[in-house]
Amino acid sequence: MGADGHASRTRQLLAPGLTPEPAGYLVWRGAIPLSALAGHPRELELLRGAWVTIGFPGGHGIFYLIPGTGDRLLAYAIYGRPPASPDADADPGPYVRELAREHFPAAWAEIVGHGTHRTTACHPVADVQVPRAARAPLLLAGDAAGVSRPHTASGAVKALQDALCLERVLRDEPTVGAALERYADERTAAGAHLVELGRRMGRAQVEETPDWAAMGQEEVDVWFRGVLAGTRHYLYEQPGAAVTA
Repeated sequence: MGADGHASRTRQLLAPGLTPEPAGYLVWRGAIPLSALAGHPRELELLRGAWVTIGFPGGHGIFYLIPGTGDRLLAYAIYGRPPASPDADADPGPYVRELAREHFPAAWAEIVGHGTHRTTACHPVADVQVPRAARAPLLLAGDAAGVSRPHTASGAVKALQDALCLERVLRDEPTVGAALERYADERTAAGAHLVELGRRMGRAQVEETPDWAAMGQEEVDVWFRGVLAGTRHYLYEQPGAAVTA
């Protein structure tokens, strides 16, 4: 079993030469202890019941709460195109802070620029899906089998679903070989669905962004339902209610 992540070596045994395909844009991530954000009560209160999406030309930012060690954290992910003259060794912080100052409401830009970050990261967005998630005697799970763009928020969820599927097919099928075939049928299709959904969301929210500023809530609802039309996702049972411009 290969569950060795996005750069999986096991994947090369099932699909030689297959590597993640760059999307052409980046995601900047940060996490800040809530105790350091006492000056933003309105924003924190909003996040206790929702996540916040802020759109701008060529990208968007998402803010949400996550568990932390002894203190909850405000996390954000900002998607956008790289700087025109990127320096591989440069600190990405100044660029994303300037991006936030230019496009975000002041309070949210201040959060991005806050000096009490617990963690920060910047990495290219990419995706990949193997043609078949298992072929006896090999099986791939988690990011080794497929990586979707982070818009889907599905890395851990997919890995858990892979594990649950494997447990079920090993219990139900008469042989390990039959179990692997069934696993491959189910989880290859599920992985391909997530990869396609991530690409669709990336096109809509980064590569071909709408005129966010001209849209009211009703227009956002219609637009996002169109983005997800014909698909499914655990976060968006009611797509229009989840995203606000």
